[in-house]
Amino acid sequence: MNEPTPDTTVPGDDLAAFRGLLATPDSDLAGTFRDGLRLLARALDHTALLHPGDPGAEPFTRVRAVLGGLLDDPAEPVPAGPAPPPAAVAEPAPEPAPDPVAVLLDRFHADRAVREHLGDIRRQDDPARQWIAFNCALLRLPRKTAESWREQAARAVPAAPDAPAPLLLPALDSEEDLLLPWPDQGIRGVRTAVGAAPVPEVAQALAPVPPQDPTGKALTALASQVLAVAELDPEALYFESLTPQPRPLAQASARADHTRELLTRLAAYPAALRDGPSRALEALVAIDEALCSVAHLPPAADPASWWNGLASRAHELVFALAAGLPGRARVREPARRFRDVRDLTEDDVPMVSQAHPGRVIWCLRLYSEIDGVPRRGRVIYGVDR
Repeated sequence: MNEPTPDTTVPGDDLAAFRGLLATPDSDLAGTFRDGLRLLARALDHTALLHPGDPGAEPFTRVRAVLGGLLDDPAEPVPAGPAPPPAAVAEPAPEPAPDPVAVLLDRFHADRAVREHLGDIRRQDDPARQWIAFNCALLRLPRKTAESWREQAARAVPAAPDAPAPLLLPALDSEEDLLLPWPDQGIRGVRTAVGAAPVPEVAQALAPVPPQDPTGKALTALASQVLAVAELDPEALYFESLTPQPRPLAQASARADHTRELLTRLAAYPAALRDGPSRALEALVAIDEALCSVAHLPPAADPASWWNGLASRAHELVFALAAGLPGRARVREPARRFRDVRDLTEDDVPMVSQAHPGRVIWCLRLYSEIDGVPRRGRVIYGVDR
């Protein structure tokens, strides 16, 4: 037998008691009660504005009407004699101005379009880490969407004329911000710039490559950018070869292993270049894998995202070199439906995805066949459960 639903309305007698207290002159209790009701009404209004679809919206309307009645039209007592002067009621202290960065990040994490691309993003522990995570997350969004959020971020943290210069990384062709600065939190920012110095270890690994070689220049920029961003991004993962589970690059050991692997493969390229185009292509496929083994779950699948663009540029270097070896080399990106390319891949990584079931979402390693020797690719693909 169902229990009767309890009556949650406020009895009329109780409201009369509230009005009686509010109308009592020279009462500190009445003043405190009135201030408390005003603060409560303001907090409820603010919450209702931020969460218009809240399941409590309908009963809130009735509750707010009761509060309005208590505050705007309290019952006046009938004085027995001359009314005493009204008691002075201290106005509540003004609320502090909202933190523009906190407001920005709240809207970012609540945005449905953002969640469609990034899934549920973990909130970091302090403002500086939250700012870095936010900027790194923008690199996984479509470029226009990311630029819109960067413009809002620049308004939340205006540029300071005396701020330290950002860390500059070599650009492929266009200059762009990868991490906006926030000087008050000790964050100087990261930006790509044409002619900027590469990460020293990358420059050392590729030093034997002729300076005018376009592939060497592109590899210098790509590797410098990947290493710098991977060190900052709390969501970046290392999909190491022959390892079934990715490792968070927030772990120093994973970051060291990836850096060592990428630098080792970069250092092998100059010698392979001297050994001929076939060996150079093998080395370039290996470098492409090390660059693209930094990814996310979900990966930055949108072609207009910074991460996807970086992977595409790395692939293009391989395809360009392979095109010069007709009949000797074939390279392809295992893409589209996973069932159509599964014979070309191995050690693949399944990921639950309602948006991309049965589809290849990210290429970790290109399929290659060089001088008759095939090597399978590796991908992240979507499954529906």
